[in-house]
Amino acid sequence: RNIFFHILTRCNLKCRHCYINPRQHGKETLPSDTVIRWLRTLFDANKETNVIFLGGEPTLHPELDLCIKEARKIGYRSITVDTNGYLFNDILNKVTPEEVDYFSFSLDGATKTVNDKIRGKGCYKKCTEGIKKAVSKGFRTSLIFTVSRLNIHELGQMPPLLNSLGIDRFFIQVIGIRGTPAKKRNDLQLAKEEWTGLVPKVAQEAASLGI
Repeated sequence: RNIFFHILTRCNLKCRHCYINPRQHGKETLPSDTVIRWLRTLFDANKETNVIFLGGEPTLHPELDLCIKEARKIGYRSITVDTNGYLFNDILNKVTPEEVDYFSFSLDGATKTVNDKIRGKGCYKKCTEGIKKAVSKGFRTSLIFTVSRLNIHELGQMPPLLNSLGIDRFFIQVIGIRGTPAKKRNDLQLAKEEWTGLVPKVAQEAASLGI
């Protein structure tokens, strides 16, 4: 059982495919005591339960570390933090690899040219630096690649990059037709044939590398 916990909607980026809609999702940052109360409420000792901290950018939460530590005490099977790689509030020095199972980084291009067109100038450099820093501190890492018409041509270049960065898990995901993409559906969304023609092949190649 997976709990996807949006602890805030604030983010430092404005990605072209972001599904967060402030009018629907609000602009609130949940206080840590509220997060912890929900973590206790949602936990089920009779089921293996994983929690994924999301945003916005969850590392912008000033007390994310306290929420992570409490989730571990409560007994969640695994704890993941999804991040754009900026790793705010010195989070890597406030938690340990024993407390966080994965930092999951979002990167939407094998090159800075493609990634930064989608996520913003400087994001490729910041994200890859964040991955390297996390790996150097012993954290396990995931990478999320959101496939669109803007980056499908670079998907095949991702497995060697993942390998060089020391990524442990690779997720290839579709665009959620909410928020910004809902206004530009035909510009970004892949046809079924485009997805099935390439994505399984790349996933298999990553798997052959142990990712």
